[in-house]
Amino acid sequence: MSDTYWVDGKYLKKEDVSISPLTHTFHYGLGVFEGVRSYGAEDGSVNIFRLDEHTNRLLESAKITGIDINFSYDEIFDAQIQVVKKSNLQNAYIRPLLYLGSERLGLDIDGIDSHAMVTCWEWPAYFGEDALEKGIDVMVSSFTRQFPNSLMTKSKISGGYVNGIMAHDQAKKNGYQEAVLLDTNGFVAEGSGQNIFVVKDGSLITPSLNCCLNGITRRSVLKFAEDENIDVIERNITRDELYTADELFFCGTAVEITPIRSVDKKLICNGNRGEITNLIQSLYLDTVQGKSKKYQDWLTRV
Repeated sequence: MSDTYWVDGKYLKKEDVSISPLTHTFHYGLGVFEGVRSYGAEDGSVNIFRLDEHTNRLLESAKITGIDINFSYDEIFDAQIQVVKKSNLQNAYIRPLLYLGSERLGLDIDGIDSHAMVTCWEWPAYFGEDALEKGIDVMVSSFTRQFPNSLMTKSKISGGYVNGIMAHDQAKKNGYQEAVLLDTNGFVAEGSGQNIFVVKDGSLITPSLNCCLNGITRRSVLKFAEDENIDVIERNITRDELYTADELFFCGTAVEITPIRSVDKKLICNGNRGEITNLIQSLYLDTVQGKSKKYQDWLTRV
């Protein structure tokens, strides 16, 4: 973990940061956050991937949930850069968080102070380096992804991730590495915290944005597909379409592009990483590591 935090506009050492046990967000989960990543490049530089989009989504999440923001876009944008720089990290996971204070507990948030925090930590491959090639085993969870009228699905709400945590924990206890959640109508929504793509007959198919987050890595995959002349279809996907897919993969800031080798013990692509998955993964890794000149505008130099 980094020893540097940015808290309410000040850079602090880890040991100097404290938070009240009566912090409202601890008790009720009303906070918003982002997951952002930096990568070291071959020339020794460090770049943050799509920092503008992540920062904008953080502010949008705050607006959706009614959390006041005491800092400007520029201040939060710069804080993420400086925390990575001060931490002397290259491949880092960056966590900005907007949360409510400890003035009182209860469901009425009017008058409760809001706070901002940014820190980061070293981040290896989420499922291990082997998973980027060999893929992971997943199960369709018995937990259902929240529908838009029960929890706002276009914002990264702290408490909203309880649903995904329970699905992920259920999957691990049943011998899988990850879970796929269906929506309340029985269609595929996403992973516990990742978007999902199906490859079928040369086309990329992904759930429409009804119950899943409009992921920034998802947007990157759509752009890669467009530039590579791969057809993309956004529609409802049924559970059995996962079983009969030619290829499957998760995407997200944490998991990057991770192939799925089986669903409910049914092998996908004979348990191998498929051709289109491999292409998208290569484009993604080349981009975030600064090797591709085509998408340089997605990188912010630290």
